Amino acid sequence: MFKTKLLAGVLLIFVLLTAQVGVAAAAPLAQDTTPITGTIQSITTEVDANGVTTVLVKLTDDQGATQTVRLSVETAVALELVTLDPATNEPVVDETQVGQTVEIDPTTVIPDETTKEEATHPVAALLAAFFGEDATVVNEYHEDGFGFGVIAQALWISKNLNGDASVAGLILEAKQSGDYSDFTLSDGSTPSNWGQFKKEVLQKKNNLGVIVSGQADTETDEEMQDEQVQEKDGNGHNKEKNKDKGKGKKDK
Repeated sequence: MFKTKLLAGVLLIFVLLTAQVGVAAAAPLAQDTTPITGTIQSITTEVDANGVTTVLVKLTDDQGATQTVRLSVETAVALELVTLDPATNEPVVDETQVGQTVEIDPTTVIPDETTKEEATHPVAALLAAFFGEDATVVNEYHEDGFGFGVIAQALWISKNLNGDASVAGLILEAKQSGDYSDFTLSDGSTPSNWGQFKKEVLQKKNNLGVIVSGQADTETDEEMQDEQVQEKDGNGHNKEKNKDKGKGKKDK
C-alpha cells in the first residue's frame, strides 16, 4: 500500500513538471511593445540612395529626453503625420502635428542602417602616404576602374606639374575621356593622347614599382626634378632637357 502511494506521488510530480515545461515552451518570446510616446518636435521626409522615402519624427518625452524615430510612409500616414499628394502620391508633412503628442508602436520603427567602413586597399594607402593624399580618394580612383599603375602615373604627373597630387583626378578623367585641353606642355601645346602626356611629363623612375619597393622618397623625387639631364638628339649631339615638361593650366 505504501509503495503504491509513493509511486502515485512520483507520477503526479512528473506530470506537473511536464506540464510546466510544455507551457514554457509554448510561450512566445517576450517583446518590448511599450509605445514610444512624446511630443513631436519636427517631422521630415528623407529619400535614400535607392529612392525609398521614409519619415523622421523627432520626439521629446515627459522626462525631456529627445529621440528621432524613422517610420515608413504608410505608418506615418496612419498616424496622420503626413498626407499623400493626390497628384504625385508623395508624402506631405502635416505641420499642424508639430507640438502634438503621438504614440508610436516600437515594432513599426525602422532601424537606421549602420554604415560599414569600407576597407582601403593597401596599395591605395601606400600611394596616399607617399603623395600626401587621402587614402579614400585614391581608393575611389581604383573603384572607378583605374589600375594602381595608372593611378600612380597620374599622381606622379600631378606632382610634376603642380607639386602635389591635387590634379590627379583631373588627369585620370582626361585619360578616360581623351580630352587633355586642361593641360599645357612646356612648348605650349596640349597633349594629344595619354602616351604623349606620360612621355613629356613622367620621369624614368616615376612608377608604382619604386614606391612599393621603397626605392623612392619625396626628397629624392624633388631633387630629381630639379636636375637637368643630357639627352642625345638625332645627330648625336647632346642637348639639355629639363625634367619638368608640362604645366597644368589650373586646378578645377
